[in-house]
Amino acid sequence: MLVHDSIVLVTGASRGIGRQFVVGLLTRGTRRVYAAARRSATLAPIVALDPARVVALQMDITNRFEVEAAGRTASDLRLLINNAGVA
Repeated sequence: MLVHDSIVLVTGASRGIGRQFVVGLLTRGTRRVYAAARRSATLAPIVALDPARVVALQMDITNRFEVEAAGRTASDLRLLINNAGVA
């Protein structure tokens, strides 16, 4: 799949493979990456990679209201990378 100029949402983006998805997407010319995590404060280092293209979203995938709010914020997304897990 071509991601150049795409708009992508990555769940679980604050660390590990989620962070690497964001880095890879930025490297490949993604227009915007919505980086989601349970706590938005953990996303500051991710946003710092490219503040013009990375948007932090607080979203616990087990919280319906946060998922709905994220959907409204990222209504222009074209690709979802659902990397979040539930322990």
